[in-house]
Amino acid sequence: MSSKLNKITASALLIAALLMSIALAGCDLDRAYVDGSSGGKDSKVILNVINYHVGTDPGAVYYSYLFHGFLQTDEGANVEFRIEEISDADAFNQRIKLLISSGDLPDVVLSGANNIVELAARSGKVADLTPYFEADPEWRALFDDLSLAFNTVDGKIYGVPVTKEISYIYYNRDLFAQAGITPPASSFASWDEFFDVCDALKAAGITPLGLDTAGAAQLSSLWFGALVATQSSAGNKWMNTQYPLSFETPEVLAAASRLQRMFSEYTTSDAVGGSYDLMTAHFFRGEAAMIPGGPCMIPDFSSPDNAPTGFSSRVGVMLMPMDGMLTVPLPGNMVGASDPAKIKAAVAFLKFSTAIENQLIALEMAGLQPASSKVDVPDPLRKSDPLMAEALDIGARAKITYGHIHVNWHQNVVDAFSAYLPDLASGNMTPAEFCAGLTEAALKNDVGG
Repeated sequence: MSSKLNKITASALLIAALLMSIALAGCDLDRAYVDGSSGGKDSKVILNVINYHVGTDPGAVYYSYLFHGFLQTDEGANVEFRIEEISDADAFNQRIKLLISSGDLPDVVLSGANNIVELAARSGKVADLTPYFEADPEWRALFDDLSLAFNTVDGKIYGVPVTKEISYIYYNRDLFAQAGITPPASSFASWDEFFDVCDALKAAGITPLGLDTAGAAQLSSLWFGALVATQSSAGNKWMNTQYPLSFETPEVLAAASRLQRMFSEYTTSDAVGGSYDLMTAHFFRGEAAMIPGGPCMIPDFSSPDNAPTGFSSRVGVMLMPMDGMLTVPLPGNMVGASDPAKIKAAVAFLKFSTAIENQLIALEMAGLQPASSKVDVPDPLRKSDPLMAEALDIGARAKITYGHIHVNWHQNVVDAFSAYLPDLASGNMTPAEFCAGLTEAALKNDVGG
């Protein structure tokens, strides 16, 4: 057994012991951890955090481990967390954007689904972390240049990468078999083949797809990005362009038309107005055959709170048509503190959360793709979670890769996508009108235009 594997096994034992101690400590620990009201508070550095990884969120147990685990380290021994919990990711993102413009940010700013790094950096309310990376070359070396570039504004690093986003198609093996469909080895050869399979599923009385419009429209945005990026080299280049200003290109117009078709012909009756949680629940209950997503969904497939017993064994994974896969670094966690002692403690916490061992634990516990390419997935994890292994392996077959609208687009354009999507989905807006609306939103950011 390698030393790395020994370390991973030891980490797993530490988690079990730590979570057990949390359960046994009860209310006394809750007060110290959540609201900073334990004795000796005056000598503590108190870090305020708004946390949406709570309840049934896939990262809830992992983030509980992180907060409690950090307090057991030398750097965290003099730290307490004052945590405000928000159970909805979309509500969290809206709250952080509001605080950027009108209030005080928490000392540790967790990353959400939207790209707010530039907005936060230009507000002057988050700390420049460049000196901390420069002072610790080993920490900086964990991250590739692209990941850091996504978290850099005007040459200064403001966000610490915590994961990468990759996305493919999950499908229900039983529903495919029921419709007489043999799934492809890695992906459908074309979107025409994809829609042929949708027709076959529909003919068998099976709803083919999961889509949504509420909140950030996460599922629909994943379908839309794939539709643009895999059409042509021009579409792929566009989907890998940061902050595009024109959405009235042939590829984007065609993608909007196909997305409208997906809503009108192939999804559930409650998709228009439906939230991510509601739409994924359809997939868990066998009420939709295909859904887009990344590794973070995998723990949910075997969670009794989300899926029927044995559901994970019925789930398969494939790339988007034409061997396409979303793969992109994500905005990282930031430091909203201004007091030097708080900044030092917050940076120490971010270093703890991105240690190699904790990136592996995040993969195992929450399905979070490691932010660092230096993380090797051990064989025991592959054997204990074959779907995770299949997902990680199939990602290596991707021939077309592309970015995410939540990362590459201006934030107001992401908001416009969500705002206009219900009208596109219900047929009250044409694809051309939809794309024109996105262009209009984008041009508001063109200060030179």
